[in-house]
Amino acid sequence: MALDLNQMFRTNKKAFIWAAFFLLLYLVRRLFGLVFLTFILCYIFNNVVEFLERRIPARRRFHLVVVYFVFLAVLVGMLSIVMPRMAIETKVFLQQLPESLDTMHRWLDDMAARYVYLAPLFAGVKETLNVNKMLGIKADALVSVAVIVVNQVTQYVTYFLLGTVFSFTILFDLPNLSAKIQALRHTRMRDVYEETAESVAKFALVVGAAFQAQIFIATLNTTLTALGLWLLNIKPVALLSIIVFFAGLIPVLGIFISSVPILLLAFNLQGWVLALKAAGMIAFVHAVEAYFLNPNIFSAVLKINPIITLIILYIGHTLFGLWGILLGVPVSVYIYRYILLAASPIEQAPREEGGGEAQPG
Repeated sequence: MALDLNQMFRTNKKAFIWAAFFLLLYLVRRLFGLVFLTFILCYIFNNVVEFLERRIPARRRFHLVVVYFVFLAVLVGMLSIVMPRMAIETKVFLQQLPESLDTMHRWLDDMAARYVYLAPLFAGVKETLNVNKMLGIKADALVSVAVIVVNQVTQYVTYFLLGTVFSFTILFDLPNLSAKIQALRHTRMRDVYEETAESVAKFALVVGAAFQAQIFIATLNTTLTALGLWLLNIKPVALLSIIVFFAGLIPVLGIFISSVPILLLAFNLQGWVLALKAAGMIAFVHAVEAYFLNPNIFSAVLKINPIITLIILYIGHTLFGLWGILLGVPVSVYIYRYILLAASPIEQAPREEGGGEAQPG
């Protein structure tokens, strides 16, 4: 019996379409970071433009140009101030880190000698707090790493600016692009469009809303933390604030990642007095996040328990590394809400997920 390829495709159409879709994602995996960054910028700036359109009568493209002009002006201004300072602070921080760890190790040894029954606990903490475990490099290589870090940051800034240009290009012609994509339903790509369009759109809304909320929370956390660091005179302020911002993009777990270098430097500067003050400042900032920001922003978007979030982050990091940490939570929410529970149609998704009513953060 001859193999009928057309019949096999019609019978397994859904499987073939999704297999081709994931194959396409695999082929562009090296560009996935740029594609993802462009998508997030498109999502956020499109919400800002729609917010302005509802309040200020003007053409969409006028709002878009103004928003991007203001954004780039602020970005360039910040980079011109922060980048040179961050280069210096990174070198100083990497020079201070071994000294801070040595101070902590000496204190742990002293505590282990005083409280023998807790010696294994202090030994375990000491083993964890070393440069090789924390950064994956030897202590004597830290100074040379500073130059590499600064060069990588410069590359990431260039990467970010490229994503900004791409997102502006897409949003500038968004109505026309949307019309062309919707026109696929009247072509030979009709089956592919009908099978994937709604699911991809729902997934994009969940991921976009989650990252918009997390970026807004991370920005507020960074502002409060930078103010606290300045008041407590814990330096380097700019570098630690940047660490807080990027760690803040990781739900729940980011709190612990950003707190370690702050507490280590505070302990090295003035011992437990300043370390406790720094811990109190961090606790205050994250109390604001837990009791004000998360309930009103992030939890309102994803509605997920922090314990479940930690489990998802652990599994995501184990299986997919950094991308598992960044995308694990929104992907899990999408699978649970829209696949397992078969949630409401796409027309209602922006309001439910916070996409349509998002504040311009």
